[in-house]
Amino acid sequence: MRVVCYQAGVEGISLDDVWRTVLIECALLEADLLVTPEYAIGGLPHTAEAARENAIADPLDLLVYTAEAPPALTVVLGFTEDAPDGRFSSVAVISGGEIVAVVRKVNPREPGIVAGGRSSVIDIAGVPCGILICADVAEAKLARRLASSGARLLICPLNNDMSLANAARWQDWSEEQLVRRARENGCWVVSADVAGRSLGRRALALTAFVQPDGRIVQRTLPDAHVTLTHDIDRI
Repeated sequence: MRVVCYQAGVEGISLDDVWRTVLIECALLEADLLVTPEYAIGGLPHTAEAARENAIADPLDLLVYTAEAPPALTVVLGFTEDAPDGRFSSVAVISGGEIVAVVRKVNPREPGIVAGGRSSVIDIAGVPCGILICADVAEAKLARRLASSGARLLICPLNNDMSLANAARWQDWSEEQLVRRARENGCWVVSADVAGRSLGRRALALTAFVQPDGRIVQRTLPDAHVTLTHDIDRI
């Protein structure tokens, strides 16, 4: 299974040449899976008003972002979901021009975002996968439940756009959560984060591939609009 993780800027993904280049790269690499950050569409909402403005009511509206994707590629795309029962930090799993699943974050911390329910294992290119969205990575029992249900790959869309003080405090701890979830469950862990700086803020850029033994085999530099690619056939 060939996986590409895209480290976007804190502003998120736009329908521009940068995003098209990512899709072209996936096609050239014959990738099976492309993972994007949490809130890849619209960026991290810092206020409830921003969450309202960024929210997408119909996940089918996301298909425009994958219209130029190769047919065999599955895309995990983060967005703010506007549903009848609240606004959620969600990811859509898109394959072959269809929404295969929508997964909601269980432990939101952003203003205006409510808690979602537990997700199920999803088959991607023949590999059973579980999805943990950002803060959910820190809850060991969520990962354990997915692994117990058969997940061999834990997909972690992150959005660690933080104040400078929090970035300094949480950098090492956040990386350690990825390592622990891999080691505890004997699963591969892949993450896609954001990168960049703004006044008083810094993103952690924790895009990485972690082996089941907890060893980080690939990790990005703190640059935006970069990808990591790794084959994880040994599942």
